[in-house]
Amino acid sequence: MVKKISLLPHIDPRTFLKRLVSWVALWIVTLLCIYSGWQTLSLLLIALFGLAGQWEFYLSQEEKGHKVFKQSGLFCGALVFLNAWYFLIFNPTHAHFVHFGGELVLVFSLLGAFIRLVVRQEEHRAPITTAALTILGLMYVPFLFSFVALLAFMPGNPDQNRFLLIYLLAVTKFSDVGAYVVGSLIGRHKMIPRISPGKTWEGFAGAILTSLGISIALVYVMGEHVRALSFRDGIILGLLLPLISVVGDLAESVVKRDASIKDSGRTIPGIGGALDLIDSILFTAPVLYFYLQFTAA
Repeated sequence: MVKKISLLPHIDPRTFLKRLVSWVALWIVTLLCIYSGWQTLSLLLIALFGLAGQWEFYLSQEEKGHKVFKQSGLFCGALVFLNAWYFLIFNPTHAHFVHFGGELVLVFSLLGAFIRLVVRQEEHRAPITTAALTILGLMYVPFLFSFVALLAFMPGNPDQNRFLLIYLLAVTKFSDVGAYVVGSLIGRHKMIPRISPGKTWEGFAGAILTSLGISIALVYVMGEHVRALSFRDGIILGLLLPLISVVGDLAESVVKRDASIKDSGRTIPGIGGALDLIDSILFTAPVLYFYLQFTAA
């Protein structure tokens, strides 16, 4: 009997197929939203993933036995995206107030959490932990993910905004693909086993090289056309964004390991939950946004 030899010996074919189907479906939905011209629909999709990720973060803390203000936190998370919609889409002439609105939501949420603790403190055994985890969930997911909306709906050139959004998603998520494939094929040296046993230095190198190649290719094909990024920017960001992407991925691994869970959810076959999907984007979106602000200054 001839033994079959798999070209991908360390990859579960069923998991890989589920992940591939989910990736293709998500990219189709994302591109349809981006090129449909329906800005409100696109923002609703961003808000959906952001709030779902926040909900999963709160559930992970409850798995640890902590108390969090889920409803209040999600309400403030919705306000973050409502603020982005109002100033970037509904009233773009006042887009410069979008940061003021975001800061106002954060102050309101912090004030509200402490007022609730003062009024109903007897119901909470660890009131400061409750307030801290509620605010952390708000800042970690909706606040950071709102930078995707800032990139997508910045006043100015819509073609440039579309390119920047596709660029962000492609460079960030193909970093995950490179890490997954290369790490599964030749990964031998564990990166940080106490946090994420499956991540290897070989996978990390695959993430960097894949993102760098995607970044250069996108900038070469479209970057100069929309005058968004130069070739030098493509190289810098092609190295910087996958590094930040790994940080974002490891940050979620810390959350999951602390809660003793494998995935943040089970809503996306082969991937996990919404937080598993957007964990790296939570960090790369602000980095790309501030890089653009710095280079434009």
